[in-house]
Amino acid sequence: MRLLFISTAGHFGGTERWASMAIAELERRGHEVWMDCPDLPHAAQFAKAERLWHGGPRGALDSAGKARLEQFCRDHAIDALVPVSQKAYFPAGQVARKLGIGCIVRLGIVRFPWRPVLDWYGYGLYPHAVIVNTKRIKQVLARAPFVKRERIHVIYNGIVRKPLNPVAYDEKHFTITSVGTLSWRKGQQHLIKAVGLLPEHLRRKVRIKLIGDGPARAKLEQLAKASGLADQVVFTGHLDSPVDHVAASDLFVLLSSQEGISNALLEAMDAGVPAYATLVGGHGEFIEDGVNGWAARSRSAQRVAADLARIMQAGNRKDVAQRGRQSVQRMFSMQAMGDRLEEVISNAVTEAQNATNPDT
Repeated sequence: MRLLFISTAGHFGGTERWASMAIAELERRGHEVWMDCPDLPHAAQFAKAERLWHGGPRGALDSAGKARLEQFCRDHAIDALVPVSQKAYFPAGQVARKLGIGCIVRLGIVRFPWRPVLDWYGYGLYPHAVIVNTKRIKQVLARAPFVKRERIHVIYNGIVRKPLNPVAYDEKHFTITSVGTLSWRKGQQHLIKAVGLLPEHLRRKVRIKLIGDGPARAKLEQLAKASGLADQVVFTGHLDSPVDHVAASDLFVLLSSQEGISNALLEAMDAGVPAYATLVGGHGEFIEDGVNGWAARSRSAQRVAADLARIMQAGNRKDVAQRGRQSVQRMFSMQAMGDRLEEVISNAVTEAQNATNPDT
């Protein structure tokens, strides 16, 4: 198959990470895959330079971008479009419908589509399939009367396992890592506030390493200073291999208010690091509190501080980490993700072709 993934994101987050993994897996299986994305430094993480294109629509009403997308599809004999950004669903669907090619929308976060026309068509009428990565997302999406439940396919994220080159382990401190875009949604502010509330004998042991960049960085740096943690919170910025740092930590924390299933969380657990995370999106589909990880039932600083104090003093962290690793390796494989992805896209292409040529 000849496929074009489409992203409008100005940063490289979890959805974009998924797209890069999906592209690599599909190419490994012999398919030709291009990526349409903004011409930004993170573009190189999606695909090889010769497979990148930067001319598609950047919004639902970008008529010039849609025209360029249509021509690209004709020039490269594209079989299907795979938009992974909400802004691309509607225009990609329009072009796919006009050309009689497949359209497979990918949604990686719990979201109820409510916008008239844009969402009715973008989620309901245009796509031959909608890929989500949790049962929870499917449940919410299926409530929309214009979305066909049978077109929603749950495909769990796979994990790309690479040799680890962990940084040096800090034996003197209890290192907490968190990976993700620095934003209020990801919840790094709650982690900083919570550590500031720990009893003194625990607080002084903690070192927080925030891996990633984003719009909230300046405010988070100010918060660390105001909480008396300026020397205990490290902002690394973007790292090409964040799991190397996570693997050398004592606890991985993710306090998101919204997720599908976090790739960073899966990679941390796969690396054998105990994890503490909110049960948003699909996290509750595989995290059992106190068994293979710890559940953050609230993002309030007081509740998180109490949980962190309990976890820091728990004698079973290694056992929890081991069970977490086993759970992730059982449920989230690239082979399974690739098989289902290939199947769903292939069926969408066939459906589009049959609709265009009903006698074949």
